[in-house]
Amino acid sequence: MVFHWPASGRGEELAAGMREMRGFLLDKPGCIAVEPPYMTDEGDCLVGISKWESEAAFRASGITLGPPGATVEGETRPRQRFFLHEP
Repeated sequence: MVFHWPASGRGEELAAGMREMRGFLLDKPGCIAVEPPYMTDEGDCLVGISKWESEAAFRASGITLGPPGATVEGETRPRQRFFLHEP
């Protein structure tokens, strides 16, 4: 799960990019699903969720994550990433 913080006026552009990423991710072995971007009630955060067979499958996919703490162009602060697991 990734939290994106779009700059003012850039939310739809960012959401469109996230929808484009869906096809890219779904072609990767081990990817089960990619849900549409969700907007928080406050409207300041887009949440992307992808489901994988395992964290190892995600890491083996070859996807390169940006460095922690880096703010991407068009966003107001660094992305927050979470690897969620069932208890």
